[in-house]
Amino acid sequence: MYQAVLSELKPTQPSIGYDQVYYKLGRYQHDVKKQFDEICEANGQKGLVSFDTNSKPSDPSTFECEKNVGDVRKDMKTIVVAPNNAIYLTDGHHTFNTFTHMSGGGSDFKVHVIVEKDYRHLKSMDEFWAELENDKNAWLFDLNNKPVAHTDLPQQLGMSNFANDPYRALMYYSRDVSWNKPKQPVPFLEFYWAKELKPVFDINRFDLTTETGYMEAVKQAADVILALDTTNLGGSGLSAKEMGQFDRFDNKEFKKMTRKTSKLNYMLGYKASL
Repeated sequence: MYQAVLSELKPTQPSIGYDQVYYKLGRYQHDVKKQFDEICEANGQKGLVSFDTNSKPSDPSTFECEKNVGDVRKDMKTIVVAPNNAIYLTDGHHTFNTFTHMSGGGSDFKVHVIVEKDYRHLKSMDEFWAELENDKNAWLFDLNNKPVAHTDLPQQLGMSNFANDPYRALMYYSRDVSWNKPKQPVPFLEFYWAKELKPVFDINRFDLTTETGYMEAVKQAADVILALDTTNLGGSGLSAKEMGQFDRFDNKEFKKMTRKTSKLNYMLGYKASL
């Protein structure tokens, strides 16, 4: 385990789904308890016990979590250490971009992470990137599924450093409707789905600033997702079923998207305020 400052975490992917981060930021504006709860969760402390008006997100002594730091490791984000001692984030780009931009957060915000692998025994950074790719701990594709060089990756967190991938966000909002994370998800799971979807589904046909438009995108994407019959989804080497594909459309979960307190509506409200 390692306590990191967000500014020292180097990304291993060129893009994020802005609309996923917008949901979190919108939710935190209306639900401060959720903000503290997710800080507890990210630090492996399960959830929030108590906080008050004097609590500060950056000061753990001002609020109480259920567990000690690191007790629930499965909820924590992961890093790897490079030969030059740099710290690379392999999971948590959306969460930590949220922490960067949230009220009380920032680039100097501290968070505990799990050291997934130490590559300091390697002789060069070129070897490091080759190993990282081999271990599937980096996502080196642009918005058009074209390979990118690791030298073109963002150098730090902050949304403006990342390209906005609407397909990555669409997969987030499609969860529980047409697919869900399997028990043992691979790194960059939603990106594999997005990569598979891009050639066969045109997201630009939909107005992603309205509830009706976004829900129609989720519904029509579900038709594609549920019909996929592949053993190598997005180049993952895994089948659509192994990557979480549902057998059928979940209409009950789909209808929940119209709720005032749904992820979709928090996101749309926040996006409209920008």
